[in-house]
Amino acid sequence: MINIDKVPGEGIGAANAIPDLEVVEFWNRVLNEDLSGVLINSPYFLPDTNKIFIEKFDNYIKSSKLNKLVGLDEYKYRSFVHGSCQAFDSFWMRHNNKRFRCFKGEFFYHQANWKKFYNWCYLEDDRIQTNDAVVISFPFSDYCKEHPKMKEILDECERWEVPVLIDCAYYVIARDINFDFTEYGCIEEITFSLSKGFHSATRLRAGVRYSKRHYDDNIDIMNEWNQYSHLSAYLGSKLLSHFPEDYVMNKFRDKQLKFCKENNLIPSDCVPFAFGGEEYNQFNRGTEVNRICISYLIGDKL
Repeated sequence: MINIDKVPGEGIGAANAIPDLEVVEFWNRVLNEDLSGVLINSPYFLPDTNKIFIEKFDNYIKSSKLNKLVGLDEYKYRSFVHGSCQAFDSFWMRHNNKRFRCFKGEFFYHQANWKKFYNWCYLEDDRIQTNDAVVISFPFSDYCKEHPKMKEILDECERWEVPVLIDCAYYVIARDINFDFTEYGCIEEITFSLSKGFHSATRLRAGVRYSKRHYDDNIDIMNEWNQYSHLSAYLGSKLLSHFPEDYVMNKFRDKQLKFCKENNLIPSDCVPFAFGGEEYNQFNRGTEVNRICISYLIGDKL
């Protein structure tokens, strides 16, 4: 078993981007050279900073050689979001009178908020009903791949016209993620983020929401008024221009496989994660797997 007490960072129960010297060098260069004149001289620090970031992220997603998502072009309304969490907040606000649903093992942010402010229930504990609203991560947060019952739930949501948000925050660290969004009209929006893909990118709070409608909500309004983090959009654009698609998986996959083999772990399809046996039960999140984060164990020494 891994000596948990000696794992740096936030530990193996967290979900951290992999420490990466190339990314650190990128941040140092941008902050020391490019950013010094950003407020005055940079073309990115203009009203279209969000549009530049969205275009680059869209190209990044669609350029993947390891994954394939069909139907994103049908989600014509795209907005800069301050991480996937801002998209979640808006979805909850829009459907505040509904019962929220997610699988066990989902990103804890949902349950942490729902238990205080909303009516909610795990998908495993009741059937889909007409007054529900569903959030599903894809890749699924605990399995690091498509949840085996995801399509079954989406079929039920189609039947009962239940709105769905798909959270693709793990997409930039994944492989073998294939899906056709045109098959499900119930999916209202899809959200992506840089946070898990690049060391320290979580501090940017930079992502994109894809939606089929213009909601004129907090996200749309702030994008139209140019009241978003121009600095995050600028840095996110520079990051996506510098690193190729599938970067983190291509760089660290062999290290992940080697580490898992040496430590009796099962590698997941999201490169910072692995699955452990009963000795890791303390990290169980309500499913049949014990997902652990090995980012600081396979990453560069910073």
